[in-house]
Formats: sequence, C-alpha cells, structure tokens
Amino acid sequence: MKKPLQPAHGGAFLINDAAAADPICQAVMASYLQRMQQEEAQREAIRSGKAPMVQSTVWHISDRD
Repeated sequence: MKKPLQPAHGGAFLINDAAAADPICQAVMASYLQRMQQEEAQREAIRSGKAPMVQSTVWHISDRD
C-alpha cells in the first residue's frame, strides 16, 4: 500500500517523504509561495488605487497589412 501524501507549507502542497526531505524541493515550494504572496499584494494595491495598472503586453492592432 502506498503511503499517503502529507500536507506541507500550510496545506498548499501535498508531498511525499522524498520531497519532504529534499531541501531543494522545500526551497522551491517556499519561493513559489512567496511569489504568490507578492502577486496578491500587487493585485490588492492595484484594486485599492495605490499602484497603477500597467499593461505588460504591446498590442499592434491594425487592419492594414
């Protein structure tokens, strides 16, 4: 019978024993959660008007070839 996965980082990830013991996996998960928190903070700043909404893509729309 397979061993069940265990929650890590507040339940954000379900990991096996190998990932739990691997410092690189732990660092990657922590880094990912940190990036998610930064993105959430930026979204909240935009919604509250503290930061400007910036379109990060340039659109070249034309009906001419």
